[in-house]
Amino acid sequence: MTEFPMMVPMTQTEFWDKMQSVVEKVVEAKLTTATSSISATLIPEKALLKASEVCTIFQISKPTLYEWLKQKKIASFKIQSRRYFSRQDIEAIIRQGNKLSNL
Repeated sequence: MTEFPMMVPMTQTEFWDKMQSVVEKVVEAKLTTATSSISATLIPEKALLKASEVCTIFQISKPTLYEWLKQKKIASFKIQSRRYFSRQDIEAIIRQGNKLSNL
């Protein structure tokens, strides 16, 4: 790294350390905002979600969703003949990241 004269009362190393810190804070804030806005816009405000709603959230097909169920990558339960997914479980998967996409 070449030395450039700076008009701030700190060394170049201190300057770059502060810049890195600021960038990390901004990126973390953006990621937090993006995650919460995804949850707010994509996930309906109900406790139980249908398979089609989960497919829409993850942008996958029903066969993929059922494959995830077989592989125990996502949990569901049945009420009579219908399958439902817990909203809290889906939000937890989103917060964990894309661990499901390793198919």
